[in-house]
Amino acid sequence: MFLWVIGGILTFCGLSVWLEFGLAIPRSGGEKNYLERIYRHPRYLATCVLASQMILLGFSSGNALAFGRYVLAASGSGEGDGWKARGIGIAATTFAVGLHAIFPKWGIRLVNVLGIFKVVILIFIVFSGFAALAGHLRVEAPNNFHNAFELEVTEDYGGTGAYGYANALLNIIYSYKGWENANYVIGELKHPRKTLSIAAPLAIGGVTILYVLANVAYFAAIPKKDLATSEVLVAALFFKNVFGDSAGARSLPVFVALSNLGNVLAVSFAHARLNQEFGKEALLPFSRFWASIKPFGAPAAAVSD
Repeated sequence: MFLWVIGGILTFCGLSVWLEFGLAIPRSGGEKNYLERIYRHPRYLATCVLASQMILLGFSSGNALAFGRYVLAASGSGEGDGWKARGIGIAATTFAVGLHAIFPKWGIRLVNVLGIFKVVILIFIVFSGFAALAGHLRVEAPNNFHNAFELEVTEDYGGTGAYGYANALLNIIYSYKGWENANYVIGELKHPRKTLSIAAPLAIGGVTILYVLANVAYFAAIPKKDLATSEVLVAALFFKNVFGDSAGARSLPVFVALSNLGNVLAVSFAHARLNQEFGKEALLPFSRFWASIKPFGAPAAAVSD
């Protein structure tokens, strides 16, 4: 629980740096513009390093895979990280790329809808957790908050020392990731300075509170051993323990899957704008191709990359 709070604080520290740059340089491209302003010599060195990282490693495979696994969980399949989940994840990524490339306005609308939907799902989990704390469970209460500060070492969790805490914090920071996407498209915002300075801190603060309360909900309904081995399907396990194994409860993981799809859509939209900026400055081969917005008024080539 402390690590989730620390993760929120670290995210806010990163946001404060990007907020400073974003308000001073309200142009699409994110850290591309900031690195060029800071590291001016050798010219374009920092930009080329960033381009290599974003083009070769900039993707959202983790959320695409999670989407596939939650879809399988909702269908009743017990298959985990297999080719079925990966295939569904590839289909989700293809859908996101195609939507942003061909119907850019509808892509933005869907990102907004799924963003709101994600917050609603988190709030639903939080209030379901309050019900679990009150004893409304389909399983025996795990009593995880009894002796909450006792350190336990089992074959499933504990005993990994500093490495375990560092790895946990890294995963937590990844869960907060995505706040920087607004800086990639700040040039397309109305009143960018005012919007970013108000919306960004409110978003990080609100998400931190919701994440902490969601973890309280998970600990209220799921035994520690099951939490340690559930991986990304923790929400599906939570719904099962709170609402039972009914068809309605099995359909709830679909909502979490849609949340993962929203992340894939948001990342593909933002990274396409960054790749387009690289094309505009002739930093990529066939730069006019990557910078083009033909034929649908969207950077289709940059999205597909």
